[in-house]
Amino acid sequence: MAMVAQAGAGETAARQNLNTQVTPMPEIFRAARVAPMTPGWPLLEDAAVVVHGQTILDVGSFAHMRRTHAGPVRDLGELTLAPAAFNSHTHLEMTHLLGRTTSGQGFVAWIRSLLANDLYSLHEPLVRQELARQESRGCAFLADISTRNAPRLAGLLAESGLFFTSFQEAIGNGLPDDPATLLHRVEAVAESGRGTCAVAGHALYSSSPELLCEAKAVSRAQGLPFSLHLAEHEDEDAILLTGKSAFLELLRERGFITGYDAPGKRPVPLAADLGLLDERTLCVHCVTVTDEDIALIAKSRASVCLCPRSNEYIGVGQAPLGALLDAGVNLCLGTDGLCSNADLDPFAELAWLAGRNPGALSLGQGLALITANPARFFGLEDTLGSLAPGRQARFSVLPRAVLDAFSDG
Repeated sequence: MAMVAQAGAGETAARQNLNTQVTPMPEIFRAARVAPMTPGWPLLEDAAVVVHGQTILDVGSFAHMRRTHAGPVRDLGELTLAPAAFNSHTHLEMTHLLGRTTSGQGFVAWIRSLLANDLYSLHEPLVRQELARQESRGCAFLADISTRNAPRLAGLLAESGLFFTSFQEAIGNGLPDDPATLLHRVEAVAESGRGTCAVAGHALYSSSPELLCEAKAVSRAQGLPFSLHLAEHEDEDAILLTGKSAFLELLRERGFITGYDAPGKRPVPLAADLGLLDERTLCVHCVTVTDEDIALIAKSRASVCLCPRSNEYIGVGQAPLGALLDAGVNLCLGTDGLCSNADLDPFAELAWLAGRNPGALSLGQGLALITANPARFFGLEDTLGSLAPGRQARFSVLPRAVLDAFSDG
């Protein structure tokens, strides 16, 4: 039974209970609170999840579950159970860069420190270790963006127990003779039954409009999700609007860009004009968006992935959480990579976001950012993201830091 849990020092026994072997009959997991994350279901007190094998049979009050289902009871005590989490944006190929980049000095300073490292020298043992850590912390799904190592990382993800989307990043000006080659194919991914290979654009200034449109066309033709770093920092706005910025000079200095004609548009309107925004697009960061930008994103039905601790680490500001919520945008959370974060823990990301925005989110709204919302975007709402009959038996113990961050929400 694929049960996963995040537990602190005082929750070790509960975690051990969750990681037991499959039994031939249903088991009833009792907890002080259960957050089903299904429409109309509040946080349930003294509740239970009934599991058989790898599938949830039922969820409800413990008294009702005990009356209607036979099987042993695992009493987890004063804990809160929730669906296992989604990490909707990360860069596993940069796992080896933990602690090796400049923080808090802005995007250009961070990029300079990033480029001082061997960016794409994939350290497979560290990646395997991190994937195991994700599962142990209560994560069930990870979306990875890779520039140079997508097929290898897709294989590592397939070896793990995680559900996943492995994005090959389209970057630069060159167009392949066969656009289909933008999408990597890894046999192990199909065999795992838990993953998908997909295509992502890097950004509007680093991937040509033609390449981005081809990447989106391949995604659309295959019915795949598409990801794009969008409106992450002020230099991005300046590059696109005027063709003048310290970051663009750095790119020229390093030979990444030789000539550049500014389109004269802000990131979100440009992405919309190129046809990149629709219900299968995940816009990552969205720090510098205006009210008009947010309205465009909402109209397109694109989703937004916030990476607040990465934005804080780099020093580029924060996305307007309240305005995005008010516009009804489907919001997800990602950790970005260890090149700009202390860990890849979606629960830590949620606790940080809630702590910095007191009262902006209820516990249910916050949990949706790492459960129901990304499950809907990635097309896994019938498998993960909620505790409901027929879903995978993957749930987590909410850490105290998350509960404390919402204690006043």
